Amino acid sequence: MDFTEEQYQAIRLDGTNIIVSAGAGSGKTAVLTERVKRKLLDGVHINELLVLTFTNAAAQEMKDRIRATIQKTPKLHEELDRIDGAYITTFDSFALSLVKKYHTKLNITNQIKITDEVIIDLEKKKILDEIMEKNYLSPKQKFMKLIHDFCLKDDEELKQAILTILKKIELKYDKVEYLNNYIEENYKEETIHKWIEEYQQLIFQEINNSKEEFQKIEEYFNGDYTEKIKNEMRKLWEAKTYDDVLSSLEIKLPSIPRNTEEEGKRRKERLSSTIKKIKEYCIYSSTNEMKEEIESTKENVEIIIEILQELNKKITEYKRKNHYYNFTDIAHFAIQVVEENQEIREEIKEELNEILVDEYQDTSDTQEKLIQLISKNNVYMV
Repeated sequence: MDFTEEQYQAIRLDGTNIIVSAGAGSGKTAVLTERVKRKLLDGVHINELLVLTFTNAAAQEMKDRIRATIQKTPKLHEELDRIDGAYITTFDSFALSLVKKYHTKLNITNQIKITDEVIIDLEKKKILDEIMEKNYLSPKQKFMKLIHDFCLKDDEELKQAILTILKKIELKYDKVEYLNNYIEENYKEETIHKWIEEYQQLIFQEINNSKEEFQKIEEYFNGDYTEKIKNEMRKLWEAKTYDDVLSSLEIKLPSIPRNTEEEGKRRKERLSSTIKKIKEYCIYSSTNEMKEEIESTKENVEIIIEILQELNKKITEYKRKNHYYNFTDIAHFAIQVVEENQEIREEIKEELNEILVDEYQDTSDTQEKLIQLISKNNVYMV
């Protein structure tokens, strides 16, 4: 296969982390396979490389490609004896292999069960029901305020929201620390100010979108009609602050010219929709009201965090007692054992000549953290 100069660089470059940015169909997998071949020809053994993918099918395809490349290269035939024991695998499988190998450091059995997520979800619901019931029997003011603010007939939607939040938090390696520090981090002055700034940026982005929609209208209609629109929109487009925006929302777009075709109607409708979105964002009378609204959520967030902390603690105890884990748990265990044991970390680093990650853009924060812990400026990412 002929490679471009950029692809050739991706195959040959060494001594640093490498990120290859390329779209689908650009030959990324072929380049990665050729890079593995080049490494092997340079004297690296296949079992000294860690090739990570996201699905079992992708891992098998990668192993088949590398095997076929080795078979076509007589100098590399001895690597065929090593390829079945090589780490050409998924993130999940690699993390599981680390946990099983070093399970004693984690004080867990190596007979780990990767359980059906449905079983864990059912247990979460059961535990959450118990936590909610306990709060109803000995209600705190904060809890009753939460129920008053978010529940109508029953608390099912609230409980579902809490379970959804927990599922997202479970993706974080430092979930306990995250929950412990959430209030302090998110209700300090600078954080609230940042949120308000981001909210205003969202509004001004929509204002920019309205300018772009107007340009499409200008391309279609004559000057008289577009001039009328421009006069209606001018004050909004000149707004520099949130207060300016509030004072410029009395917009009445002129009626569309008679006999306008569907395309012209669609262009005006897109502008109207953007204006409507801006108005929907501008529900606060001032930035001070925004600040007060954020601060008013603190009590509800505090009690939700208390519930999440208890729920997380109890579901963790349930998993450990029954040896039931999902792959997110396994990834967290893998990070724990590598992070807390320098000798293991250094052993893995010495064993691996290079870590090659396929579809790197799909890596999670947890997977990225694991790579960082076991790498030594030798990660190739495509």
